[in-house]
Amino acid sequence: MACSEGCSICDKRQMIHRGRLRAVLSVATVAVMVWLLASVFWAPDLARSLGSNPVVETPAKVGVAYEDILVESDGLALTGWWIPAPAPRAVMLFAHGAGSNRTSWFLPSLEFYRTATELGISVATIDLRNHGNSPQTDGKLGMGSTEWPDMLALSNWVDATDQSTLPRIGVGLSMGGATLIYALSNGLRLDAAVLVDPLLNTRDALKQGGWIAYGLPPAVFAPMAWAATEMGDLPDSQGDAGTLAQSLPLPLLIMQDPEDPITRLPFAQELAAHNPRVELSVAPRVTTGDPCLLGKGRWGTHVSLFKCHRRWAVEELAEFLDRVVLPPVPAAVAP
Repeated sequence: MACSEGCSICDKRQMIHRGRLRAVLSVATVAVMVWLLASVFWAPDLARSLGSNPVVETPAKVGVAYEDILVESDGLALTGWWIPAPAPRAVMLFAHGAGSNRTSWFLPSLEFYRTATELGISVATIDLRNHGNSPQTDGKLGMGSTEWPDMLALSNWVDATDQSTLPRIGVGLSMGGATLIYALSNGLRLDAAVLVDPLLNTRDALKQGGWIAYGLPPAVFAPMAWAATEMGDLPDSQGDAGTLAQSLPLPLLIMQDPEDPITRLPFAQELAAHNPRVELSVAPRVTTGDPCLLGKGRWGTHVSLFKCHRRWAVEELAEFLDRVVLPPVPAAVAP
């Protein structure tokens, strides 16, 4: 009798345990299904959404003369600046990154424009559509695949100036690098391009961006990244900027931070291995806690090389441009 009572109690405990396990598994299954559905049908749109980021500073802050300009692109009046160099040797078309504007503090852009003019390079820069002070269309990021017509429009604007015969250089940061690649693949003519921590693999950048935004492992955002590129409007592997750049014929310098958490080094290395016109220049590493990263959080060293290693960045940029595109500085005239 005692044995029977013991077995009965044991069976009841096992039943309770199995019931709890089934309940946990059911809840976990529902949670996974909700997560997958949200990743496929809701999260991709959220990942592309843009908030307001107006331009509140001008090149006057760093002592540089400029003109406000409007550039027509697909019926949009894009806001920008023309920053003439005192003795111009070339014109730069500058493309900022995702969610930023022409005053990106990650670089920082204003100081970069001043450096460009000191090198004899005039700068034409705009807020891409849905960014800064330019008009909104759908308020969504295209990771360069929808923004590229704006760089063609900017080049057309330069065509109307008296400096249109000077060598033309493109500089793109992060998504701006992808924007230049798409524009080049669609007819933009440049003599050389410089890509700073460029967005070359959209799917990987979306996963890494999820980690940066929410602190969860990138694998959590893999379904969202897959859906955005395979089911949504963002480029898949065949149409990605990194793939298209493999066949670009112009001199192209990639300036890459080795520990960039979102537009990562392996993709820059892969592009350099496939295109002999691509030069890869890897920045020195940044010490943990370096003041140049203050306030950046998990963005870390993304687009930080000009701020963290200014002398190195300027020397790399000047050497590349002097070698591949810029005419020599005129010799001083003897008195």
